Amino acid sequence: MGTMSRMAAGIALAAFLVAMLVIVVVSATSGGGGSTTTTAARTTTQVSTTQPTTTAATPAKTTPVELTGAGAYDPEGDRHENDDLAPLAVDGDASTFWKTEHYLHGFSKTGVGLLLDAGRRRPLSKVVVVTDAAGASARIELGDSATGPFDPVSVERPLNGRTAFPLTRGAAGRYVVVWVTAVPQAAGEAHITEVRAFSPAT
Repeated sequence: MGTMSRMAAGIALAAFLVAMLVIVVVSATSGGGGSTTTTAARTTTQVSTTQPTTTAATPAKTTPVELTGAGAYDPEGDRHENDDLAPLAVDGDASTFWKTEHYLHGFSKTGVGLLLDAGRRRPLSKVVVVTDAAGASARIELGDSATGPFDPVSVERPLNGRTAFPLTRGAAGRYVVVWVTAVPQAAGEAHITEVRAFSPAT
């Protein structure tokens, strides 16, 4: 081969190599036609719209107990306290009432009671006392004789409108005493318009 032919071949080879180099560089800078896909992980949080379930306590079932007015219980006084008015506290009429005697300066004794008869000894779970005048306080006592003794079966509570007295578990008796422990300061006497008793349902 002549000198000119070898030079031409060398130039052609050099041009070919330059062209290949250009292709490689362009491919590298453009990503070479390849692609890398990055997938971002997504965390989906589900928020529950269900509200917490709350279960209300079911009130214990009770049965009404008929009461009759038996009189009054006044062991620290003259043994009487408007006895004849006792039936008015269980007559179903809110305009009538049993009342204590008038105490100008409050009690000088531990209290006085309205005596009611349930007819026979029976378990009782609640007594409701209704009054038309606030300011008195009372508790509930039970016994098996109209003359006592009587056992306290509730806490002392103020009388104001309608007052419920839950009784201690296992409370039982024939006679119900609403033992008035304080009278209203201004009026000097306590009124009890209605008393209702309830026994546990069987």
